[in-house]
Amino acid sequence: MSKVKSGSVWAWLVLIGCIGFYSIPTGIIANTSGIFVAPVMDQFGWSQTDTTMYRTIQPIVSAICAPFAGKLLEKYDPRWIMTAVSAVFGLASVASAFATELWQWNLYGVVFGVTAAFFMYLAAPVLINIWFEKGAGIAVSISAATLSLLAVIASPVGQALISAYGWQTARLVLSLVTTVASVVLCAAFVRKSPSVMNVLPFGASQTGEDAEERSAEEAAAAVAAAENEGATIEEARKSPAMYTLILVAGIFCMCAAFFQQIPAFCAHGELGASVGAMAVSIIMVGGIVGKLLLGALNDKIGIQWTGLIATIGGALGITLAWQSGANEAVFYAGMAIFGFGYAGLTVIAPMLTRGTFGPRNYSQIYSWVSTGIFIATAISFTVYGLIYDNTGSYDGCFMVVIALYVVAAVLVPFTLKAGNKLWKK
Repeated sequence: MSKVKSGSVWAWLVLIGCIGFYSIPTGIIANTSGIFVAPVMDQFGWSQTDTTMYRTIQPIVSAICAPFAGKLLEKYDPRWIMTAVSAVFGLASVASAFATELWQWNLYGVVFGVTAAFFMYLAAPVLINIWFEKGAGIAVSISAATLSLLAVIASPVGQALISAYGWQTARLVLSLVTTVASVVLCAAFVRKSPSVMNVLPFGASQTGEDAEERSAEEAAAAVAAAENEGATIEEARKSPAMYTLILVAGIFCMCAAFFQQIPAFCAHGELGASVGAMAVSIIMVGGIVGKLLLGALNDKIGIQWTGLIATIGGALGITLAWQSGANEAVFYAGMAIFGFGYAGLTVIAPMLTRGTFGPRNYSQIYSWVSTGIFIATAISFTVYGLIYDNTGSYDGCFMVVIALYVVAAVLVPFTLKAGNKLWKK
């Protein structure tokens, strides 16, 4: 009788593949886009609005494409889908190094948007939730923390390349590294499901006379039963939990996006621009630690309490920073705590989806959550900009962020309870 091994190392290899198509392009290319704005503006004489328009186009296109991406990932082999996505995004980024017209950058924004619908928020949580019966929280957090770490490294490296060789060479180098690493890791390690590799998900319970192995028939039955647990996409769409889930994910996105306003807040206030620059680094480091801790907490105490910790941490951190005045120590402490809320976007959203609706139609359900995240990304800068332009102060922005975290804290337990009614008896 054929045997199927439990707790396969393949789950962790698939995680490496997820880092390839998700953490590397997002960390190295998407999160370093800001360092190219000034040199591109200076060379071509464009306004900042025109130069960054492609980053507004990207989340809008991604929001439109995300539901279709979810269906494709569920129907076809994600190994080759994500390998193709990695190659298209990487080559488009390489081509952007030679872009000299605004329409070329805007076209890049469209390609970026289509591919990001697959790699930026959707595919990694989908695969991790298939491959990890236990430990999914820490696996998601590892991929997200790797992204942040790569961004921390890539930004100064990219800036050094710009200073030494110009923005085109710097963008070409970063894009080539991203393309090769993403395609190789994705093709080598991504696999559709444990059953394809004749293994069980990581952490699957072991039964029978042999604790090391289970028969293929037993394994197939166990995996099929686990994958069919949860609400259908039709049931989810009829439940208020679907819409509060999307709202919670959008809130975490809106609040996380506020960190980009911190340098301007400091520069226009008592703390000064240098404190603002340091604060961004502290938020990034706090986010790395926060992602790992939130992932571990999810696996230990569940998503409800972990979600509350993330929302309370975000609200507390922003409140401390807002009320710090000229006290740098208090301000930095607030930014470090805010890292927990910042980390919630990439940890809480996917794990709340799994906890609310189960794995049955996870990819399609989470594709709609991704749509909400992309929409929140598109409007966040406009919202904060309008508040500052109309009040001449960032106080209103801080109050909005705090209020949003409070709303999320209320919605997390409601979402879980309402969604679980559909499938948990």
